Amino acid sequence: MLVAQGQHGLILALNALVDQTYWCPSCHEPVILRHGAHRVAHFAHRRGSHCRLSEGETQEHLLGKMQLYQWAARRGYQPQLEVYLPTIAQRPDLLLRINGRLVALEFQCSPLSLKRLQERNAGYHQLGIQPWWLLGAPYQRHLQSTKIAQFTQLVAGRPALLFWDTKKGCLRIDRSFARRSLTTKKQLTKSTIIQIQTNHLMIFQIHHPALLMRIMGRQITYQLAACPFICHDLQPAWPLMREPVILWRIGIIWHLMQLPPFTFWPYLDWINWLYSKIPVKWLNYGCISSSLLHEHFLYQFTAELVSVRILIQCAHGYLLLQRPVWFNSPAQKLNSLKNNRFSNGFALKY
Repeated sequence: MLVAQGQHGLILALNALVDQTYWCPSCHEPVILRHGAHRVAHFAHRRGSHCRLSEGETQEHLLGKMQLYQWAARRGYQPQLEVYLPTIAQRPDLLLRINGRLVALEFQCSPLSLKRLQERNAGYHQLGIQPWWLLGAPYQRHLQSTKIAQFTQLVAGRPALLFWDTKKGCLRIDRSFARRSLTTKKQLTKSTIIQIQTNHLMIFQIHHPALLMRIMGRQITYQLAACPFICHDLQPAWPLMREPVILWRIGIIWHLMQLPPFTFWPYLDWINWLYSKIPVKWLNYGCISSSLLHEHFLYQFTAELVSVRILIQCAHGYLLLQRPVWFNSPAQKLNSLKNNRFSNGFALKY
């Protein structure tokens, strides 16, 4: 830890003297001042301590906290390091005041479960404190979708991950985790995306039959890759499901094909129908409400259906104007892709 209790109040390890005695502000046990040419000055509990703050900190974590303290001070955020909050028994890395509101900064360099993250956020919200989670180097490698969702935060109304780079001493807001199904490259034409996804769907149905059966049932797994163009997710989207989003879209389109034309849903019934019709596993979020992103995704998909006139929007809900049409085979679909022109991002046959 970077702060300890001295004879005249709290003191930063950076300013502490070797021949003085210091105590932990939480458990009041004596602590040891450690510093050197190649490590950040800090206080450590003696061996055998039962204080929860005695857990070892990496040099990156210590350095990042000091950098964040200096960064916040330059911006006039009145930073306080490692303030213990007895009501919730939590100690944020930094406590700031931004535009009159208290903000807790957590620089996360070690593994943290979703449950523990949610508990800590709930504690901060109980005191009216806004938590912000900044991720360190261990999280800057390949991240699974579950971890992306766990640390997703809204920045200017859009999902992002926040990273603190100790090498550069700067904050990085990363939105690059928005992706499309079954593709890796970002700069692709819509025709290329559909071709790649179609080819991958043919392989996917061979290697993942159990997953397809769970999501969509036996009736459409054999012709998965022949799905209409509207099934393809052409725009990168933030991770929402454990399964590829295209499977959810295919399932919804298939169910629409089974309904009679002019089926009507009131607005709320339509969203509930979309949300519950396909048994995918939605990702759990730790820092924001999952429903916010889920509803945005569902309304965005609805807008696509309206744009190709599968649905029309009425005064009180949505009406199924015409059912989507499945291709006879993936080959017919890819051939149609070459011959048809696109309108509003979709081929003539949807």
